[in-house]
Amino acid sequence: MSTELHRRRRKAPKRRGAAPRWLAQLPYAIVLCGVAGGLILCSLNYFRRGSLLVAAALLVAALARVILPVSQVGLLAVRSRFIDVCTLLLLGEMVAFIALSVPPTNTTGMAVVGVFGLLIALALVVSVVRVLLVRRPGRSGGE
Repeated sequence: MSTELHRRRRKAPKRRGAAPRWLAQLPYAIVLCGVAGGLILCSLNYFRRGSLLVAAALLVAALARVILPVSQVGLLAVRSRFIDVCTLLLLGEMVAFIALSVPPTNTTGMAVVGVFGLLIALALVVSVVRVLLVRRPGRSGGE
């Protein structure tokens, strides 16, 4: 006779008044939408406005990382708070500086910038679709 023990995963007790799990991803989603909107504006030949929108999204991400606790920032928490905030501030300021310091170009230059923005947007869409559709290794449906 063999006795097989089944392990059950214990669920964490639900706290009353606890926020839903998807709410923790809201700051990240807002920042991601800001960056996507900026890339779309860049692809539509509004380089300066699009770049400033990307810079604003990065600065909002830094602000969210400073204000919100780790449980509510979702994927914005990568490293320590100090490193995340410094990185986001530096990137936001650099993008804003470049957006404000690049002189206006002729229509050919704007077309090149538009094509570059479309390529970045396409790469972003492909990577999101790939993450959503590809199964993660080590997971099987028959367990």
